[in-house]
Amino acid sequence: MILNKAPLPRIAIACAIVLIASGWFAFRNLASWLVVSDPLPQTLDVIFTFAGDNQRFIYSKELFAKYPQVRWVISYPTKKIILPLKREGFDTSRIEIVDTCKNTNAEAWFITGWVHHAVESGARASVANPLRIGLVSMPFHMKRIHLDVSRKPKENACVYYYLPVPVEQYGLTKKDFKTWWTNAQLRSAVFLEFKKYVYYLWKA
Repeated sequence: MILNKAPLPRIAIACAIVLIASGWFAFRNLASWLVVSDPLPQTLDVIFTFAGDNQRFIYSKELFAKYPQVRWVISYPTKKIILPLKREGFDTSRIEIVDTCKNTNAEAWFITGWVHHAVESGARASVANPLRIGLVSMPFHMKRIHLDVSRKPKENACVYYYLPVPVEQYGLTKKDFKTWWTNAQLRSAVFLEFKKYVYYLWKA
């Protein structure tokens, strides 16, 4: 009896088509996939700003003004940044500068440790009424921040909100994200952050 071997090539072709289509879909949506974003909560107890470009600093100022009782923790290379904030009229009694973090992982360790210490020190927080922590950085940075924070010891009496700087503040639109590979600057940023994410994913 002669076996019909025709189905095998058709199956292989079908699998190849599925893989190509899946790869193209993943590629097209890579920029959006890197962005982790939560709606602004009604209240925030703490804002933590990751070190980096000036836009995240400017956006954190907006959030600091929006939530009158919030405490602002800033990762910055020098504590002298408090001086211009004081001159601008910000309540620096609610601002803390940390200048010891060298990378995103160190910042994630700092803020999760800071929150744990706050809860252990008697902060009015519980599972029912947790501390609300807003994490601020550039949009593409948030996926890696989420990865790092999720790997740290979890404090049940807190909840993290991922609050990336709105893309409009970088002169971008959601439409730009859909065709990110056609924009040289955007393409470079996405590829660089994806490489960092993969590195962080496998290094731990």
